[in-house]
Amino acid sequence: MRKATPLPRELKATDVIEAIQARHQEDPQLATHPAPEDLMAFAAWALDHRDALPRSEAQADVLDAIRLIRMAQHQLDRLMLRALLTAKADGIKTPRLSEATGIHSRQGTHDRIKALTREVAAARLAVPADAVEDVAPTPDVALTHLKAVAHKLLEEWEDLTTNEDADEWAEGIELTMRSSEFTDLTAASLSVQLRCAIDQIVELAGTLGVPPARTPEAQAALEAARTL
Repeated sequence: MRKATPLPRELKATDVIEAIQARHQEDPQLATHPAPEDLMAFAAWALDHRDALPRSEAQADVLDAIRLIRMAQHQLDRLMLRALLTAKADGIKTPRLSEATGIHSRQGTHDRIKALTREVAAARLAVPADAVEDVAPTPDVALTHLKAVAHKLLEEWEDLTTNEDADEWAEGIELTMRSSEFTDLTAASLSVQLRCAIDQIVELAGTLGVPPARTPEAQAALEAARTL
């Protein structure tokens, strides 16, 4: 099976929704569309109302609906990853966790976290999911060093250029650091999350035309994480 390619990083849900709305300008049902924030409902609306359009535009609606569904799936993946990391950080044991996840082994939960980390990171980095495996920590990166770098980055977080997306990665890093079971898979997840956080910070700083770090200490923490 071929790996799914990521959506272009510059493509936003608002762009897709505006394209759907533009195609339905003459559709009397346009006013019935759901709130743009509900991507799944908007995708369903586009599929349900495509018959009001010429064939080529109806097909464009189908493709845009698929794009919205992929974006919604990405949101769900991010939320599930956050929930699983929170469960691990809070010490929820496998028997209780399996009731909610349907995953009945500790290894299965670790594998799910790894898979979600790869999928979410792939979307953030705009690379195929299998390429994210390349950023797992190398054997010569000591676990203690990895955790120290992550701790220092979080310590200097307030002096880095961040937004809500970056803050979400920081929360994931913090939750991973709190995990009572720090395995090789946990270390790999932490390494990927660090890379994504740094990528978000550097990209945002470039967009805003400001330095990614506002103090020498924050810059040092950023550089240490970039060299992992």
